[in-house]
Amino acid sequence: MDFALYRLIAAQHGVFSTSQALDHCTDAEVRSLVRTGRWRRSPWRGVLLDGELPDSPLLLLRAAALAVGGDLVACHSTAASVWGFDVLGDRTLHFLGPPQLVNRRLPGVQVHPSSLGTDDAVLVGGVWCTPPARTACDVVRTTAPIDGLATLDAALRAGACTREQLAAAAADQAGLRQVIRLRELVPVADAAAESPMESRMRWRFLDAGLPAPRLQVRLVGAGRRHFLDMGWEEQSVGAEFDGLEAHMTREQLDADRSQHNWVTAHRWTLLHFTASDVYRRHVAMVARTARALGVPFRPRS
Repeated sequence: MDFALYRLIAAQHGVFSTSQALDHCTDAEVRSLVRTGRWRRSPWRGVLLDGELPDSPLLLLRAAALAVGGDLVACHSTAASVWGFDVLGDRTLHFLGPPQLVNRRLPGVQVHPSSLGTDDAVLVGGVWCTPPARTACDVVRTTAPIDGLATLDAALRAGACTREQLAAAAADQAGLRQVIRLRELVPVADAAAESPMESRMRWRFLDAGLPAPRLQVRLVGAGRRHFLDMGWEEQSVGAEFDGLEAHMTREQLDADRSQHNWVTAHRWTLLHFTASDVYRRHVAMVARTARALGVPFRPRS
């Protein structure tokens, strides 16, 4: 087989089209290489994969990028995943193109036209993506409000961009839908948030008009040190998000109860909330927190 084909496959990070393969070998050879596992087919017609490479989200994305065309770039939650701060887990692969774009329908792929264009695209792992700050801002504008702060926090925590870069990207998106909501969130985004659910819980408090809590509150005394997910130090009130992963062992549960007893013994009010509180009982969650803080709260009608 022509060694030039192997150089091409390597240059394209393990993905290549059937037509590229047929430029170097016969149709019978292509079928034989697929049958023996040297190559394998991607989910998209006309795109093949190097059989020696393990399956991975990035390899699948490279294949999709080749299928939709080189003039499109990965965007939204797909680009966020590449940059390391996706909080949505959206399995659809999102691509961006010029405003006059004719939609290219492929299974598992969504193509978006953009008035901002794609001249700022960055090549990452063989895939062209929107830059981190723009990606985060796009996600915030186009997804549910509860996921916005979680996305910005995650982008900062991953070191993908700075708050200044987020502010600049938000300014570039002036006039686009939900940009006002985006601009309100950028100043309160914080890399100290340790999980998307903590960010979503914090957003509930901020959206209801409660004072902004400080994250990772450090309490020290009698040779012990504890960190609270968030808290209001002036009122000595802390709030913890309790996820299943954090309480899976007896040791973790014992440590949590020990912390709760120590913190409350030192005259702090420590509130515990779960995903059900954040998503379904958020009015009661905010009301309970407001009472602990001694601040007014009037649920929206």
